[in-house]
Amino acid sequence: MVTADSFVAEFESKNENSFRNLLAAYLQGVEKEGFSATDLLRIEAKFVVEATEVAALWLVDSDSLDSKMALGAQCGDAARQYQIIGERLTALGVDLTAFDPRSSGYTKLFAFFRSLQSPEERAAASALTLRGMNVRRMRATAVLCQEKGDPETARLFQEILIADEERHLHAGRKSLLASALAEESQARARRASFRTIEVLAENLDGPTLRKYLARSLKKPTAAPVS
Repeated sequence: MVTADSFVAEFESKNENSFRNLLAAYLQGVEKEGFSATDLLRIEAKFVVEATEVAALWLVDSDSLDSKMALGAQCGDAARQYQIIGERLTALGVDLTAFDPRSSGYTKLFAFFRSLQSPEERAAASALTLRGMNVRRMRATAVLCQEKGDPETARLFQEILIADEERHLHAGRKSLLASALAEESQARARRASFRTIEVLAENLDGPTLRKYLARSLKKPTAAPVS
């Protein structure tokens, strides 16, 4: 069995190849679908809502006080992110009363994360894999927004969202170092990461993202019959 330090170092190194493939597919989908900076913000809002709920669910059944506080911080950051994204969408002319990222339903990634029970699975899947990929995706998204003539949205991704992701990634790395101490826990972490990569490939697919956007618009309330 390898030490936790060696395991985590190898774990993150192997993830890099997967991240490159996922990012290339994501960028190809964004280009093919012709997403605007506003579209990319609305998609991010959905991811932020799900991240909030996952952290809240895990907080309740976490035994470690450190983990509870870390998850609480994630909830707080995600709520702040959602508010900032909403303010930017409003500035771009989006009517938030007609937008609800929950209307498209939950993603398969959310369902998978709900099933994870051990600290090493959660750290490997959420922090080191999802957030590791998020950092790379957000950097690319910031560049896309800049190229689309929206430097303010690019700044939001670069200076606010990425900074939060990197902080939680670091906390997750510490959690995995503390929990992946045996062969069994390391195997669980690997499996959780591998499945996260699989589901992310579908989550970040262009047509899937387009479906999220289409379904995030609230249906108008029917007028009462007189």
